[in-house]
Amino acid sequence: MSFSDVKDQPVPMRLLRNIVRSGRVPHGLLLWGPGGVGKSLAALEFAKALNCEAGEADACGSCLTCRKTANGNHPDVKTVTPSGKARLIKIEAIDFINELAAYRPFEGRWRVVIIHDTERMHEAAQNHFLKTLEEPPSDTVFVLLTEFPRALLPTVRSRCQQLRFGALRPETVTALLMRERELPEARAAAVAAVSQGQMSRALDFVDTGKREAVLDITGRLASREDPLALSEEFVRHIKTQQEVIKETVKAAAGDEAIGELSREDQEEQENAQIALAESLVRRDLMEYLYLFQVWYRDALVFQATRETDGLLNKDQAARLASEPPAKGAHLAAIEKAWLYIERNLNMERVFRDLFFALAP
Repeated sequence: MSFSDVKDQPVPMRLLRNIVRSGRVPHGLLLWGPGGVGKSLAALEFAKALNCEAGEADACGSCLTCRKTANGNHPDVKTVTPSGKARLIKIEAIDFINELAAYRPFEGRWRVVIIHDTERMHEAAQNHFLKTLEEPPSDTVFVLLTEFPRALLPTVRSRCQQLRFGALRPETVTALLMRERELPEARAAAVAAVSQGQMSRALDFVDTGKREAVLDITGRLASREDPLALSEEFVRHIKTQQEVIKETVKAAAGDEAIGELSREDQEEQENAQIALAESLVRRDLMEYLYLFQVWYRDALVFQATRETDGLLNKDQAARLASEPPAKGAHLAAIEKAWLYIERNLNMERVFRDLFFALAP
């Protein structure tokens, strides 16, 4: 793989290539933009290119250094992610970074520290990190990844060269879905439109069946099925998905590894697993609400224009033409449900009230 594998990001990719080619590497890079558009891949390819044995402006992908970096085994390429019950990047993680930066790279020309979800860095941790970012060793570069750059302190942002990533083109997401998931073109194009140019979101919609579940519920609501019964069925579906998420997180951590830790470290790792699962569950709920929002937004657009150009669910035009009219109150009810989920209100009650509001 190389920079060319990062799709639809010509400006940040050109800048990264120029940085590698020139050898004038800033100590801080801030890659920001929507989720699932290639920031993580770009950071990894940048780390590979800086240390590639071929010494070109891009990674060759075949030398030992490139292969070790791609497999996560290179001693000079480190990643930092949120941890703990609160899913934060804490001062302890910054201490590790600061100590690591005090030493020269073990093998490569550059040590690259990639910090994911940098907005989750506690303010005290950002201040602690600031001195190292201001005066780092000449052979260390920090690559910060975030969807929300304004959540970072202005002093942190100002000390980084910022590269903005945009959404992927629908055609790109469609082609990737056809390649990665072997979807028919029509379905791939529909999922690509709804995903709003975020590849990770598109893959999630395909792999979990979220979009199909929401299309099913909205159709049955339009057919005047009992909203209470539908809400109970939908909540059962969500709870099943949540159990899958929890088991996936647990399996990824590895029970054997936990068993080898001290009791204190076991509790910390178990709390981190719980926190990660809870954050993924909350994201899932928000994605379901997003899909409901997109559906009723499309219904209002189609009612007003009777055209398909402005639709995200383009493959559902025939159904939109035959269903009862949507109302602005439907979108307002979804916004209210969104707020209630953010406040951790009871999920059963939130969806019960929502489905009664969405019923014709």
